[in-house]
Amino acid sequence: MRTATLDDLIEDFDLFDDRKERLQYVLELGDHVEGLPDELKVEENRVQGCLSNVWMVAEIRPGSPPIMEFRADSDSHVVRGLIAILIMLCSGKSPEEIHKLDLSDVFQRLKLAEGSLRSRSNGFHQMIKRIQRLAEENAGT
Repeated sequence: MRTATLDDLIEDFDLFDDRKERLQYVLELGDHVEGLPDELKVEENRVQGCLSNVWMVAEIRPGSPPIMEFRADSDSHVVRGLIAILIMLCSGKSPEEIHKLDLSDVFQRLKLAEGSLRSRSNGFHQMIKRIQRLAEENAGT
């Protein structure tokens, strides 16, 4: 999956005139999420506070600085698309770079707070918190 900046994603989402087109794009992004093997779909990796089941793990690539790669899965196709957005924004970055990312308003800036995606806002923010927590746990690794 490609990495992207928030500005890249805003530009992508600005191509769509209405919420149906944005939802379709989110679904398409979800098609590119690799998912997780069943042995990683355990309570320890579950994102709390999501309507759907979401599991997220981070792997550290050694280096100076070490780089984090996120993998996640969900039983919801829409949520897999939201996962894709966060992986694009956060994978390939060091824990320090992730800590500096301002992800608090991503949902609004991509105009996802409209229509059927609105109900996914809380879960999206819980996924952001999990990414930030995993980055914090691996800072200085």
